[in-house]
Amino acid sequence: MVGDQIFFATGNTFGASTWSDGEAVFRVGPDLQRSESKRDHFAPSDWKVLDARDEDLGGSNPLPFKIPDTRGGERDVVLALGKDRKAHLLDENDLGGIGGQLTASIVSEIRIITAPAVYPVGGDAFVALGADCPNASRNHDLTVLKITGGSAPSIKTAWCGAIAGRGSPIVTTADGYSDPIVWVLGAEGDNRLHAFRGDTGEAIFASAPLTGLRHFQTLIATQDRLYVGADERVFAFDFGK
Repeated sequence: MVGDQIFFATGNTFGASTWSDGEAVFRVGPDLQRSESKRDHFAPSDWKVLDARDEDLGGSNPLPFKIPDTRGGERDVVLALGKDRKAHLLDENDLGGIGGQLTASIVSEIRIITAPAVYPVGGDAFVALGADCPNASRNHDLTVLKITGGSAPSIKTAWCGAIAGRGSPIVTTADGYSDPIVWVLGAEGDNRLHAFRGDTGEAIFASAPLTGLRHFQTLIATQDRLYVGADERVFAFDFGK
């Protein structure tokens, strides 16, 4: 949600010969009314192929954030992640209709089903997601993307995190911007809580294995503790001073 605007992704349609609102990102206002304008929706141009393969955009939430523009200011964008392993970068103010992305790139070795987290590094936006890092060895189930702005926005892999499992990452900082740390659970894999430097990907912490974790889960950060919900128990970690 941005201001009074809500962004959401849709799943598959079945047997559709014309596009019928599947495989898409939509923007609606407080009245929740669907607009016919292409400024308010996006779908990949190969939506029919994605329908047939169950490779929709509905496995992850659209992620709004800002990147630098060509005038020294900021541009509002939305990142849409698909089960087709692609990340689609959209203009928040004009989603572009069918095939209207600013750029798109394959960013995972497997289907992307995750809740992403965004944080700034220098003038770029970094996005962490639970997905198999492209061209990395096994057990690199954390991928961090670098989104650059300017006249030709781009999506590249910033670094890969060596974990095994299906967790959804979060990011903590010292003041909202500085010293980002990416936290992720190796749920149903190594079952450890992992921490990495957000800028370089350096591994800085790994817990002992935890019991009762479930795939796709995230964790909760408070001022001085991290909480992990598991089957019949809650784990608490102290940040330390």
